[in-house]
Amino acid sequence: MNYFDDIEYNADENFDSDELFSLNSESAEERINVLYEGGKFEEALKVIDNYLRFSPFSSDAYYKKALVLDGLGKHSEALEYYDKAISLNPNDAEIYINKGISLDSTGNYPQAIKYFRRALEIEPGNTDAIFNSGLSYERLEQFTEAIDCFEKVVELNYKFADAYYELGYCYDFLDELDNSIDSYEKHLELNPLNYNAWYNKGIVLNRQGKYLKAIESYEMALAVKSDFSAAWYNCGNAYSSVGRLGKAVECYENSIKYNGADSFAYHNIANAYYELSNLDKAIEYFNEAIRLNAGNYDSYYGRGSCYYNRGDFENALADYDSALKLNKDYSEIWYSKADTLMALGRAEEALESYKKVVALDGTNHEAYYDYACALVDLKRPLEALKLLDRCIEIQPDMADAYYEKAKIFFLNKDIESGLEMLEIAFLLRPQDKFEYDFEKDWQKIIEFLVKR
Repeated sequence: MNYFDDIEYNADENFDSDELFSLNSESAEERINVLYEGGKFEEALKVIDNYLRFSPFSSDAYYKKALVLDGLGKHSEALEYYDKAISLNPNDAEIYINKGISLDSTGNYPQAIKYFRRALEIEPGNTDAIFNSGLSYERLEQFTEAIDCFEKVVELNYKFADAYYELGYCYDFLDELDNSIDSYEKHLELNPLNYNAWYNKGIVLNRQGKYLKAIESYEMALAVKSDFSAAWYNCGNAYSSVGRLGKAVECYENSIKYNGADSFAYHNIANAYYELSNLDKAIEYFNEAIRLNAGNYDSYYGRGSCYYNRGDFENALADYDSALKLNKDYSEIWYSKADTLMALGRAEEALESYKKVVALDGTNHEAYYDYACALVDLKRPLEALKLLDRCIEIQPDMADAYYEKAKIFFLNKDIESGLEMLEIAFLLRPQDKFEYDFEKDWQKIIEFLVKR
């Protein structure tokens, strides 16, 4: 395609002759470069347009105009001028590379890769073309292809720090965590002040369960950038994972200091205070987490658990209901609601919640057990036996389930079955065992089972 059919020479009568002289000299290119490098894109654009009035076949001027338009975020317009530059100079790999970068900026990654390949046809070892191909593959989530590109880059230039950084990201995404760590370390050898690399390395170490090493990486990131809120937050998570809740709270507080709208930091501080049994402080922080993010069911659940442990069952129930409105498929909330209803003496209602728990999580043996106990309280022992059998099927060594079955059998005059269940429970929990003669001590046995 010929992009220059309609070009006409139109001298601007208001155009200063001194500026014309300047633009026809080497100083014009210097001026454009200085303005471009200084981020003064609008001024650079004016100089280029004036220059093009007198040199309409300058490939370099069209190329510079494309770069300036990219700098202004006008990528679609920039593409037109890259094409004009290519039409005048089809063997300049740099123009193809930057057109590819412009296409990548608009989300047209496959087309961008085509232009990087064209650049590589001209200069097969051009690391910029290979690296940017890798970035486009990465954005397409074609991580194997991206890794091939970045590995090729460091093979050609072992000091290409950004390629190691991107390798770290790609390997992390593919769950090749050791390779990810190795890549970030190579990057950091070349660029030790990249706080994002320290942070990402910490994320990967955390995924490996290496929490203390993760803390070291987060703290290196924070040594470079002390207001790095995400690093404070994740450092808090790592400290929490190793049980250092005081340090975790300190980190979360710093996260909030630099990002006061982070509801998750407030939520995690609340959890830490809950674990420290400081329920008042936990509720205070859950309140703030909910104020900032009323859609987080976990914050309602956490605050409800605080109320439950304080014996404030009505408020606990209200919070569990709020959480369930946001996530009706969270079995743990149904379980807590059931226990709360039992604490309020509302056993019939509790049954519906226990039923939801076992429907959502058929492997929760404790839920089957508590469900069965609620049925016993409501004088429905036969239904309870079925649930206890299911509990034992899941957890065969649960002594309490056998004790509960023994109680049901004794109360229903099935002495033989009751004694059998009792002896199994004693085998599972030998410290409970006591000598008895059933004929003489049956009342003692019943009292033991009821009070247990």
